[in-house]
Amino acid sequence: MANKKKKSSIWYTITNVNELNREEYLKLIRRVALFVGLGFVASFIVFFVIALLGGIGNVVKTMENANPFYYLLAFAAVFAGYLLRFIKWLYYTRQLKLKVPLKKNFIVYLSQYSMNITPGKLGRVLVAYTLSRITNIKTSNILPVVTIDIFTDFLGVGILALVSAIYFDQFVIYVLIIDLVLMLPYLFILNDWFYNFMKRIFKKRRFIETFTLYGDEYFASQSVLNKPKTYLVSLAVTIPAAFLNAMALFFALLSIGLAPHVVASAFIESSSNVFGMITGIPGNIGVTDASLVALIGTIFKTSFATSSALTIMTRFAALWFGVLLGGATLLYSFRYWTENLPKKLRRGAKRTKKKVRKE
Repeated sequence: MANKKKKSSIWYTITNVNELNREEYLKLIRRVALFVGLGFVASFIVFFVIALLGGIGNVVKTMENANPFYYLLAFAAVFAGYLLRFIKWLYYTRQLKLKVPLKKNFIVYLSQYSMNITPGKLGRVLVAYTLSRITNIKTSNILPVVTIDIFTDFLGVGILALVSAIYFDQFVIYVLIIDLVLMLPYLFILNDWFYNFMKRIFKKRRFIETFTLYGDEYFASQSVLNKPKTYLVSLAVTIPAAFLNAMALFFALLSIGLAPHVVASAFIESSSNVFGMITGIPGNIGVTDASLVALIGTIFKTSFATSSALTIMTRFAALWFGVLLGGATLLYSFRYWTENLPKKLRRGAKRTKKKVRKE
């Protein structure tokens, strides 16, 4: 019983990263699902407060009168951004020589968006376990694909926010400082100098054995990706992708009959996200929403009710669309954990899944 409890702990999952089985994976997914559910409730509360301050009747009326064609283009633009980012994901997996069929790779890639509501999007590391299951390669060797993908996504948004801020000559110093501060944590997981420093300092401590258990494997793979060419390819994709994501606001504005400025839309959406990132709040809930309301009203001279409606519409397209799409593909990706097993073991895995759901 004690061993079973130990295996279900987060510490066991971290220190036995290459030994996670399907049952333990599903338990982790349950924890993430609960977290996402709480995030949705928090986001709904934020939306309700925004609507209340703007006048619920006026906010709802603005949203009801929106042109559905233009609003659907907001989702299309965001999805196009996902497709662009998939190019760099393919590039990363091929650099590490991961042999993943295109369809499976795309499904696993999309499933990570279900984790966007986790702190720092770090919940995305769970997709590395699925790739490990498909490729039979150690998870620690695959994790760099996820970490550099998160980092380059941030770079795209950060650079777009900075360039558009310079264009408008607003918040330039704030955006620059936040960009630099947010880059610091990534330096520790993208470069092995801090890792090697920790190994030297604590080489006689017991916990360093756990620390180095998979660290050497992780940074061996990370060094393959941590090259100038990788970042140039990434930025060539992530900046346009961040711009497409910002077009969620552009098309939301069009849908309610306003004539928006493209660069202004990019500035407002990307800057609001950067302001939200510095808080570390999952999904930037609250801060990004408030920033959107304020910047939309200031730059486009809209009423509080209109700004509130546009914020809700933009956030649903730019954030929650990805979470829902990722959730659907995550459920589909569960089959990759059993498809190579004998029929008898598959039935056992299905019974395990039902048991985990009941717990």
